[in-house]
Amino acid sequence: MTVRQTLSELGVWTSAELTLDPGTTMASPSWWGADSERYSARASVADAAAGSAAFVKVMEPHARDYVDIVNAFAAATAAGDAGVGPKIYISDADSGVLVMEDFTGMCHTATLDLFDEDANVEKLVALRTSVHGLDGVVRRASVFDDLTHARNLVEKVGGALPADFEWMLRTLGPAQARIESAGYDVVPCHGDGNVSNVLVLDDGSMRLVDWDVAALMDPLQDIGALLAEIRPFDSDAREVFEMAWGSFDSALFDRARIYGIADSLRWALIGSCADAMRPGTHEYSKFSDWQFLRARAGLRDPHFDDRVRNI
Repeated sequence: MTVRQTLSELGVWTSAELTLDPGTTMASPSWWGADSERYSARASVADAAAGSAAFVKVMEPHARDYVDIVNAFAAATAAGDAGVGPKIYISDADSGVLVMEDFTGMCHTATLDLFDEDANVEKLVALRTSVHGLDGVVRRASVFDDLTHARNLVEKVGGALPADFEWMLRTLGPAQARIESAGYDVVPCHGDGNVSNVLVLDDGSMRLVDWDVAALMDPLQDIGALLAEIRPFDSDAREVFEMAWGSFDSALFDRARIYGIADSLRWALIGSCADAMRPGTHEYSKFSDWQFLRARAGLRDPHFDDRVRNI
């Protein structure tokens, strides 16, 4: 069905003329809406729940294999209620439709250069930390759990894997074992460090979107994903780690960095899976190659073994 028909099936804007302006979608170099179709909707007659203007997100069929849509939508709803993300008007996991507050014309999507300024990093860190208090994040998973699931899915759909993939898993294995042996507390986290998930409003405030990997997790995993995105080099990452954690601890810093490497590998597998399920575009494969490259660089870092021993 078309998006218009799907909304009608849900009883949204059934008697209204509807304008749907599509949002930007790309996978490479940034995973920007690659799991969904998105529209800024304007209706001639206001809907009781969605009003006359809203942002509509419709999950792509292929995303259902690696996104827990029920829990992702629940997290998005909780975030909207708390002012951490856009307010959610309608959530229907069966159809994969999320209708939410529309900031079109009142915000821009964050880019990496925005976080060259410490003041903006502080805002982002505070926003991500506020997620720890949300009640709607109930999925419990680590990046290592998601890695196993993604690998099985890639094999199932016949996705491409690099020749050194098994080496990457073997190299990461001892780090995973030491992290799991040491144990950790879990808190609700957004879990995705991609800055395209940050909306910057005209008043300077920020909102988080795309809660597809949100889970109860080690907060160091969330920090590690953020550092991998905005501070790939240790010399710059230490300051942001201290900002996020409240103090600097070398063992915890190294754990966060290892989480960042595992996160890159997880996203590489998701890209490979999406490429196999949505052939005909090089966007997913380019993204996958880029994330494999990031993971490979982290695993080949001369300090990687020291990080593992320091956990």
